[in-house]
Amino acid sequence: MKKTTTLLSVLFLGIATLATAQQQGKKATLNEDGTISVETVTLPENYYNQERTQALDTIWRYGQPANPTFKNTRGVTLADIDNDGVAEILYGINKILYALKGDGTVLWEKPVSGTILLPPTVADLDSDGTLEIILNTGGVPNAGRVYLLDPSGNNLPGWPLNFDDHWMINAPAVADVDGDGVLDIVTGERVSGAVGFVHVIKMDGTPLNANWPVEVAATPAFTPSIADVDNDGNADVVIAASSAGMYIFDNQGQVFPNFPVFDPNVKYSYQSPILADLDGDDDLEIIGSNHGDAPGFYVMEHDGTYKAGWPITLGGWTYSPATVLDFDGDGVFDIFMSDRNTSGTAGDPLPTIYGLDPAGNNLPNFPIEKYGGTEGVLSIADVNDDGTLDIIFPSVLTDAAGEGYIHAFSLDGSGEIPGFPLRPHGFTFLNGAVLGDVDNDGLLDLTANSYTQTFGTGIDSTFVNVYNLNVPYNPDSIKRNGYKGDNTRAGYVKLDPPIGVAEFNTVPTINIFPNPSEGILTFKISSAMQNAKLKIFSIDGKMVFSEERNLETTSTFNLKHLNSGLYFVTISDGKHTSTAKWVKN
Repeated sequence: MKKTTTLLSVLFLGIATLATAQQQGKKATLNEDGTISVETVTLPENYYNQERTQALDTIWRYGQPANPTFKNTRGVTLADIDNDGVAEILYGINKILYALKGDGTVLWEKPVSGTILLPPTVADLDSDGTLEIILNTGGVPNAGRVYLLDPSGNNLPGWPLNFDDHWMINAPAVADVDGDGVLDIVTGERVSGAVGFVHVIKMDGTPLNANWPVEVAATPAFTPSIADVDNDGNADVVIAASSAGMYIFDNQGQVFPNFPVFDPNVKYSYQSPILADLDGDDDLEIIGSNHGDAPGFYVMEHDGTYKAGWPITLGGWTYSPATVLDFDGDGVFDIFMSDRNTSGTAGDPLPTIYGLDPAGNNLPNFPIEKYGGTEGVLSIADVNDDGTLDIIFPSVLTDAAGEGYIHAFSLDGSGEIPGFPLRPHGFTFLNGAVLGDVDNDGLLDLTANSYTQTFGTGIDSTFVNVYNLNVPYNPDSIKRNGYKGDNTRAGYVKLDPPIGVAEFNTVPTINIFPNPSEGILTFKISSAMQNAKLKIFSIDGKMVFSEERNLETTSTFNLKHLNSGLYFVTISDGKHTSTAKWVKN
């Protein structure tokens, strides 16, 4: 096990938590204006004593004074910005972006205009082998900018961009919106509570085309998500206005038919959605949560309707961003959401982490019930190297000494992982954890941020906390990592091919029609094939049909005997294999 190093910040005011029968704690709540309120709550007896963390090591903490009003949300960014094979930690504290090495030293710091509230986005925009860093700032008074930085923290030519000092709200997302092979920057601008703009910006700082930016009728509510929602070959931008509904724009800035979808009882903030094909029809669904007078979890189709079984109503608000993953490898996406439920009666566990199938049904072993809710980032990884994935999340609570919580529960229903919760100093509220090996010792590390909230009675601080989990580092065991799952923040996830399907083309050369169908499988291929092998696999990787024969450009098979569900159809001539999805009703 590693030795615990000296704390790097004199501002860290850690106090050992004393085991008490009943103790008072603090619960954080986000207000609509972006500020945080805190109330005193009574914690259950011996609620997560400090002794539970002794199996894991605190490597180091780094802290600096925080903005007194606005606190960081959605965590830190891990990225190998200097290309040395080891990830650095990128974290904004008030008006400075820090790049921290894995030993806790500062690689560089970048002063910026405005306040940094969300993690930077990192990607190689032009595929030249060098990462770029994209950062939004905002705050009050408004001095917001969009920064594009090189790996040393220097502004790229023409950056930062200034849109009348407006708050550049939420984090930027990057995707190739116009299909030219270079990633574009998609971000929101807050003009007022009733006016906002969504920008798509090329790497040289110019708008994607003359139709951008586009106006929305309220503050852009969350980090945009980008993908080809309607399967027309072009990327689309999904964004909500806080009190004016859900929007989808095509890459020409045109609003989709039936959008915006507006319900006066539904509001959006901070709950960035995920885009995924839940039903195998090649169109994408929008998966997320909302607050307002009708808070809940939703799955929305690209025609503006809700998918059957959705939305799922909650008893109170949530700012939960969705995490979507086929965690059990059955070819069907699983949806994870959270609730800030905290019982008024100490010790009463309430549903906190929801696991749902595409129809809105609870997965086995869900919801996870515990005392103390969450509405932060849900990461999914195997944190104890037992071969079972775990879900890692923050808390709305601290104890009486101001020590917060990072939880990790096994997805097999066996409860919290030994050694958890971790106890960073301060609130982890609205944030989360990212996994990696930041000190390059071959062991898995967990990095989380936290902050204090004193409302002017003291100097608030924010911290980067790094823990050694004492298991081997295996990047393949980290499935969804940090805000929106990866550093692009684009919010699009795809299914991995099931076991038994060697190749899976996201744009298949097999055209199946009709799809879905009742069992008559008809498909077209570009040219006739001699001695072709047709194989059909179920979503669990089992081959359910196989035939070798000469195939014409159009062929039909009667497969009515198969059960309803999603299948993968492969055709091979011995040299090349093409794969497509088929849904049998």
